[in-house]
Amino acid sequence: MLKGLFGKKKAKSERKSGTKKVAKKVAEKIEKPEDKRPEKIEKKLIRKGFARSGDLIARVTPAKPGKSGRNIMGEEIPPREVYIPKLVPLKNVKFEKANEYYMATDGIVEVFKDDRETQYIQGTMYRHGRFKIAVSDDEMKAFLSVIPPIGGGDPVTVEDVMALCREKGITYGINEEKIRETLERSLNERMAITDVEIAMGEEPINGDDGKLEIKVRLASGTRYKLREDGSVDFKEHDLITSVAKDQLIAVVTRAESGKKDGYTVKGEVIKCREGKDVELKPGNNVRTEEENGKIMYYSNINGQLFLDRGVVSVEPQLTIEGDVGAKTGNIRFDGIVVVKGNVNDGFRVEGTKGVNVAGNVGKAVIKSEGDVIVQNGIVGKHRGYVFAKGNITAKFAENANIEAGGDVVIQRAALNCKIISGGMIISKKEKGQIIGGVLKATKGLEVKILGNESEHKMEIYAGIDYTLENTIRNVRKKIANYLDAIKRVNLLIEKLEKASAGNPGTLSERLKSVYIEAKRRKTVFGVALKKLKEREAELVPKLSEIHDAKVSVIESVYPGVRIYFGSVFYDVEERKDRVEFYYD
Repeated sequence: MLKGLFGKKKAKSERKSGTKKVAKKVAEKIEKPEDKRPEKIEKKLIRKGFARSGDLIARVTPAKPGKSGRNIMGEEIPPREVYIPKLVPLKNVKFEKANEYYMATDGIVEVFKDDRETQYIQGTMYRHGRFKIAVSDDEMKAFLSVIPPIGGGDPVTVEDVMALCREKGITYGINEEKIRETLERSLNERMAITDVEIAMGEEPINGDDGKLEIKVRLASGTRYKLREDGSVDFKEHDLITSVAKDQLIAVVTRAESGKKDGYTVKGEVIKCREGKDVELKPGNNVRTEEENGKIMYYSNINGQLFLDRGVVSVEPQLTIEGDVGAKTGNIRFDGIVVVKGNVNDGFRVEGTKGVNVAGNVGKAVIKSEGDVIVQNGIVGKHRGYVFAKGNITAKFAENANIEAGGDVVIQRAALNCKIISGGMIISKKEKGQIIGGVLKATKGLEVKILGNESEHKMEIYAGIDYTLENTIRNVRKKIANYLDAIKRVNLLIEKLEKASAGNPGTLSERLKSVYIEAKRRKTVFGVALKKLKEREAELVPKLSEIHDAKVSVIESVYPGVRIYFGSVFYDVEERKDRVEFYYD
């Protein structure tokens, strides 16, 4: 130690001197850092080859030291110094199992050696361009996928792709320009490109199938109707499709022949298909006419449309097997409606050609332009209404409103009913009694019994066309509506004229169009109003015309009955038998 060699003072002096020397060396190191840089090692390429990713490319076997020998003189001969190989893995080389070297990529293997006999092994990526061609399952398209070369490998050429196309049998619809563009793009942008369509077959042009066009609105099958206010009416069902006589029901367009065969990318022919005809046979009450290669189906009658199993037919009668109620909803049919059950309260049945009810009619509405037959009774509860332009027949009626353009026939009895007939009111079978209510018949009455012993009040009007009352009432209602509409239009016109200071031409384009439309509507409403007033003036005098009519009582008429012929009336004050009343 310095401490033992030198005195403290000297030692102190030496320590100071040593500190100065160290500082000088540090300064030199800072001034010349390059003096301590390692020398660049020169490497020489000694071997080169190609390997795939994962290939074993080198293995180092450890050196085994030799043993000393002896000569004949007994002198020791030392073993030769063994070579200890040293192999350093560089890029793209994996070192495993302590002595094995594997390639980490496809490419070139290079082995270098430096001056110190150390060897180095490295991999350089090197790959030729690659590609594949896929054909769709239906063989209508071919797709090219390409990977560019790496490290100077050969690129894929158009000839390479065409050769593989021939090998796969792809001969039709090849787009060589698309192939060239794809290969150039992959090479220039150094990127893989997949599934580029390079060939496309040609679809066959099949014949068009025949077409069926239904020309009427078919019933939707819904059992409700959505009102405008959003509520639901469960009495309105959409179950029946009605058609009118000579109405076009359907049009069938004939199928066409196949037009052109197609081809797959492998050149196989795809035969074009012939179009399939629509099979629609005319059934009952349906006729066909051919026009411009199309078959037209027309209805021969008014009725219900049926389309079932390729047959279209029209039936003149709609049959309801049970009651008309919640299950069926309201019934509207252009033909005859037959109800095998009852018509329940709150529902309605409308049949243009007639209505036949096997059971009872409750507080319901029945309407027909033909005849109405109720095989049992009408129990109207003061609100039920039965109307027919033809005749109405019922076994009995109670608290009902009945109106017919023809005769009203009550077989058994009627109680407290309002009956209007354009013909006669007849009740002469079975009991044949009418009690109470109001009866109006243009041609009069023929009944067995009129009134009863309790002197039930009732009024009978005969000799005047009382069906005109409803017609006049409807005309007057329309007149009132048009008067109200004209009043509202006049207010709008006055407002616009006031806004324009009497010169509507100065209004904006929008308001000007409103003004013109208002004036037009006023004119249209005025013409319609004039016609309605003329119609009213024509009908009103007819109410006072007295027709030849009589009231015939086969058995008895009781006090409480008042009989009118126009404005003249007769009160029955005592029972009369087998009597006839008429205006003279």
